[in-house]
Amino acid sequence: MSHYSKVKTQFHNRQALVASLKNLGYEVETDTVILGHHGEHAVEVAARRGKGYQIGFVKNTDGTYDMVADWWGVSGTDERRITRDLEVQAGAIQKEYAKKMVMEQAAKDGFEIVSQTEEQDGSLRIVVRRWQ
Repeated sequence: MSHYSKVKTQFHNRQALVASLKNLGYEVETDTVILGHHGEHAVEVAARRGKGYQIGFVKNTDGTYDMVADWWGVSGTDERRITRDLEVQAGAIQKEYAKKMVMEQAAKDGFEIVSQTEEQDGSLRIVVRRWQ
C-alpha cells in the first residue's frame, strides 16, 4: 500500500511554481503522475532532482497546491522523516516562489530591481525603484 506524505503549501500560481522549481534545479512535468511504492498518483506538477524520488503538487479546492511524495520503502525513511524532508524542500521552494512573485509584481507595477541580498537570517531583501 502506498504511503503518500502530504505538506500544505500556499502556492497558488502554477506558472510561478513551475518556474521556481526549474530555478532550483528540478526537472518538471505538468499534468502527469508520480510513481509510488505500489502505484501512481495523479498530480498537476511533478518535480525531480537528478535520479531522486519525485515530488508532486496537487491542486486543492481553495486553489493552493499540496506537496505530495511516496518514498515508502526507501531505505532509511519513515513517515516522519519523509514529511520533514518535504517540509524542508517546501521551505526552499516557497522562498524561490515568493521571490518570483515579488519580482513579477514589481515589474508589472513599473519598478526596476536595484538589488537582491540574502540576509544572515536567510531572508531575501529586494530593493526596487521606479522613476516618475
